[in-house]
Amino acid sequence: MSRTPLFLVRTLILPALMACGAAQASAECPEAAGIVSMAYPGSTAPDAQGHIRLPDGSGVIELSNADYGAPFSVTCKAWPANPDLLLAAVPLMQDGPDPNDGHEGDLDVLVLDRQTLQVRQQLRLPDLMSDDAVRITQVSFDTARYDVAPGQRAFGIRIDREGASRANPFAQTSLRLFTINGTELDLVLDGLMVNSSSGEWDTNCAGEFNERAVSLAMGGAQGQGYRDIIATESHSASRAAPQDGDCVERPINKGRTRHTLRFDGEQYRIPGPLRAMDATPAG
Repeated sequence: MSRTPLFLVRTLILPALMACGAAQASAECPEAAGIVSMAYPGSTAPDAQGHIRLPDGSGVIELSNADYGAPFSVTCKAWPANPDLLLAAVPLMQDGPDPNDGHEGDLDVLVLDRQTLQVRQQLRLPDLMSDDAVRITQVSFDTARYDVAPGQRAFGIRIDREGASRANPFAQTSLRLFTINGTELDLVLDGLMVNSSSGEWDTNCAGEFNERAVSLAMGGAQGQGYRDIIATESHSASRAAPQDGDCVERPINKGRTRHTLRFDGEQYRIPGPLRAMDATPAG
């Protein structure tokens, strides 16, 4: 009897886990309506589906999991490093003929006063919420200790994307880091690939699969006032094939590569192999 390779087992259960996490993230933002009211004055009241339309026609905001789905709803999180602040990610989606054919939209990143919901900093990332065959499945905040400089901690946003092809499974997570600079919000890391899996198989057993994961640590050296980021990439490959009525998966390659990300005065430079598919094209 054939058996699904372990790589595909991991890939197939991932959407359910992501969907659960996305729904939880949406449920954990009770301030969503207040955030939208403060950040987008003049916007319409939510309709029966929870849609809010901006007065300038620049987008539709989803308060909860409805037509667009949880990845396109308002997400927020209190910032542990700054308890008085609330972080929010607000997708600004465009109306389309059929969301099943893909989405078009921007992402607004906001830092708000946690008590009053007054917006302190705001940054719009054009087209970041657009997708097609490779769908966005989750948007989440990463508040690990990214101490990029003395007295300066960054926060992150991770975006999970997943392909629809069963024969060519694909999933990827990108990371962006932001710092507060007075009244401005700066994007200092734009689209680092932190997890990726891909493969090609016959949908029965035989095939090859690849996985990559990146761990980050702050370095001691500084460039342009910001510490280097040490990115350690772990990569592995496996091959599955029928054997004695079973499906056997064996490793064929495994290793680690160390990268140093240096700040150039505006952003951390990301080496080509670590650029996510949704990263801004390198200049």
